[in-house]
Amino acid sequence: MCLSSITSEYPECVSELLAKVIPLSLGAAISPTVLAVGLLILSAPKRAVIRGTTYTAGVMSILAVLTAVGLKLTHHATSVPAARQPITRAIDATFGLVLLLLALSTVLRAMSTDKESAAATQSPAEPDKHSSLWAAFVLGMAMMMTNFSTILLYLPAMREISASRVDLSDKATAVCVAFLITSMAATLPLALRLIAPSKSAKWFASLHTLVTRYQRQIAVTIEVIFGAYLLLKAV
Repeated sequence: MCLSSITSEYPECVSELLAKVIPLSLGAAISPTVLAVGLLILSAPKRAVIRGTTYTAGVMSILAVLTAVGLKLTHHATSVPAARQPITRAIDATFGLVLLLLALSTVLRAMSTDKESAAATQSPAEPDKHSSLWAAFVLGMAMMMTNFSTILLYLPAMREISASRVDLSDKATAVCVAFLITSMAATLPLALRLIAPSKSAKWFASLHTLVTRYQRQIAVTIEVIFGAYLLLKAV
């Protein structure tokens, strides 16, 4: 227990809250699709930085909406103290089960799809098709809106924050930490591109190929690990 929680009206401290939020945020940050598309845009020869920035803005705009929705919905669900534990357990169990079903669906799709069709459907579009800034922004939004594993981990993180018994400033800190961590799949490549433009362009092309090749395996691993984690929390 935090020392401050002994003398404060709030029985929980921000470090305890972050210990719950950070693992979920790290899982949500592992997003092969968002990363692969971002790498493809940032390795393009034309307007890579500005389009990468716009793509990242699209990703973060949807993440901001998810933050607001997650905090609002879970606040109403956990506002009654007597009902907090059963409801939060039900939320965790639901998200955990959906993650495991998502992993199973990914495995079944992989088993029924040959290599040629997988390459055609799983590989991100060519950068020339998204050369305009508006197209890059919409693409970023679309990648995040269809990134179900990230959504299913980020919303429980918002639920942890909303249900926590810390003061408002600590909740704001936790939200910022969760937001920054979860957006790393889009923001880190952009930052690296700005810091080392010539070298990163070469790295991104190779990394994009690697991420695209193993994106299903990465996604299934994250979905199984955190699906089981949320189910165990609900027990």
